[in-house]
Amino acid sequence: MLAVHAALAARRPIALLHHRLPAEEARRQRALVERTPLPPDAAVVLFTSGSTGAARGVVLSRAALIAAAEASAQHLGWRDDDRWLLALSLAHAGGLSIVIRCLAARRPIALCDRDFDRGQVAALLERCTLASLVPTQLAALLDDPTWRPPARLRAVLLGGAAAPPALLERAARRGVPFLATYGMTESLGQLATAPPDRAGDASAPLVALPGVIFETGSRAAPAPIRVRAPMLATCYLDGAPIAPVFTTADLGYLDGGALHVAGRSDDVIITGGENVQPAAVEAVLTATPGVRAACVFGLRDERWGQLVAAALVVDPSFDPTSAAERWRAALPGHALPRRLALCAALPMLPTGKIDRRATAALPTSAVDYRG
Repeated sequence: MLAVHAALAARRPIALLHHRLPAEEARRQRALVERTPLPPDAAVVLFTSGSTGAARGVVLSRAALIAAAEASAQHLGWRDDDRWLLALSLAHAGGLSIVIRCLAARRPIALCDRDFDRGQVAALLERCTLASLVPTQLAALLDDPTWRPPARLRAVLLGGAAAPPALLERAARRGVPFLATYGMTESLGQLATAPPDRAGDASAPLVALPGVIFETGSRAAPAPIRVRAPMLATCYLDGAPIAPVFTTADLGYLDGGALHVAGRSDDVIITGGENVQPAAVEAVLTATPGVRAACVFGLRDERWGQLVAAALVVDPSFDPTSAAERWRAALPGHALPRRLALCAALPMLPTGKIDRRATAALPTSAVDYRG
């Protein structure tokens, strides 16, 4: 954290690599940075998560960092006693953005100085008013039935991946003041966030931060989300431009000014000519009794093109027969999971996101819907 501060103060570009990267991937990323000339205004290079493909280096300017911090401050506001929990890697937008915001506002940070540890994070939260978590981290806190959010905690930015509705409902019942947020590496995180006065409300809309403009589809026909915003990165390391308009791989629509994210275009499963959004199926699966986590993916099939498959983390109360009945009642036939993998934990990336490529490689068995 001090190295980041020093580099920014000296206007010296810095590249941040995650400490848990496999050795070969770390060498690849380092080589990309070392051989690529950076634009004159470059401040930071971050790499995307690589959840669906090779991680790409993103070049963020000093102006983009400042714009991101200012927009976040205008949306959330600052209080004199604010302290932000940093439990995310500085090598990714969710973690670095906390440092940038708190440096700009001269507010302290409570640092989780090792990989996510539920006990340490719960203890640090007692001293914090703000936090940023990914869904898997929030789920880990909620898995402790004795944990309750401290009274002084006013907002938990929840992003990095889509949060299952069942997780949001659990958090709401526990009194967690979460604010769903939408963003990406290419914008240093936050682009849209639920209103602060709706903290802990699972139905709160995603509202664009000041200066952010979205262009996307309709409820009937979601389309790729296009972003115009002052916090957009300059370019990728391969030279592909990002600013001034960035077309994401996310599909969505606008309704009354609120942004709705329907899923990702590169995750869509096409089975028998029908499109299936994994997020919609995952919402049904994670609401099933006994299911703790779910990841839906496509498997190649000679007849249908792809089959819908899912990996589940379940507890002993999970009943496959009643689950299949529930899914058949809740989902159209083409969206039903036809193959299932049961695992102790979903494969995860260092960012805390699900590793979808590794998950899709898990052995599966057929789901019986005949009962």
